[in-house]
Amino acid sequence: MLFISAILMLSFFTIIAFANSTIKLIVNGSEIKPDVPPQIINGRTMVPIKWVAEALGAEVEWDKQKKIVKVSFNKKVETDLISNYLRTAQTSKHFVENFAHALQERNGAVARLFLSPEIRGQIKPEIIGPSTPVTKIEIKEVSYSNYYWVYNVKAYYGPYNNNSPTLAFEIDLTVEPERYPDGSVVSSRYFITKLDWINGKTEFIPN
Repeated sequence: MLFISAILMLSFFTIIAFANSTIKLIVNGSEIKPDVPPQIINGRTMVPIKWVAEALGAEVEWDKQKKIVKVSFNKKVETDLISNYLRTAQTSKHFVENFAHALQERNGAVARLFLSPEIRGQIKPEIIGPSTPVTKIEIKEVSYSNYYWVYNVKAYYGPYNNNSPTLAFEIDLTVEPERYPDGSVVSSRYFITKLDWINGKTEFIPN
């Protein structure tokens, strides 16, 4: 919960204070107007957790007897929170480097969180053998437009003994910035929206 809470604080809501002391609360790109407005108390901006949490799909429960506020996320919300954290990077290339690192660590569950939801449940990379680690990854920008980037990623085994490094897999990635429902770009957050395998395997998983 501490990990998820940190992601929640960093990734999901923005507080904007204006000169007239009116505070606007924006959660995941949409303005929220709680019954108790945000306030600045002793230099800290205080917002009602119930409105913020429920706007993110969580359930909020108040235990009056024990005086405990319980915030619960379902598995989908937890996955989305972690995905947003992983997909936050300074540039699109840094984002691809993070994805490549997940592949190099042979962590398919993490690697899938870099993919857009439309392809995450359909395609699973089957790239790295369990006993053959990737030792080197090369990343090259192939093309760029106002809407997306294409990167070529090559991964190598070895070298072992006197043998030269061997190509493990090669893939072209289409990377797009994440967008709010109104079409505006989410700052420093990206998705892989297409995988074009040049060398390697792809396993199609039924929906």
